[in-house]
Amino acid sequence: MVRDDVSAKLKTLIEEHNETSIASADEELDIDSFTMMLIITFVKEDLGVELDMNTLDFDAFKSLNTFADLVVQTDAQGVH
Repeated sequence: MVRDDVSAKLKTLIEEHNETSIASADEELDIDSFTMMLIITFVKEDLGVELDMNTLDFDAFKSLNTFADLVVQTDAQGVH
C-alpha cells in the first residue's frame, strides 16, 4: 500500500462528502466525528485495513498524510 494512493483516495472521499476542496495532503483537516467514522469505515471496507479503535489516536486525522501514514503502517503490520 502506497501513502500517496491512500491520501488521494481519502482526499476524494472527504471532498465529495463535505463538498469542500483540500489543497494539499499536508493541509490541516477540519472534519467532524461523522466524517472520521466515514473514513475509518472506508479504510476497513475499501482498503481492507482495520484500525484498532482502542489505540487510535485522533491526532492522526490532522492531515491526509498523517492518516495515510497510519493506514500504511497498520497495513504493513498485517493488522486486517
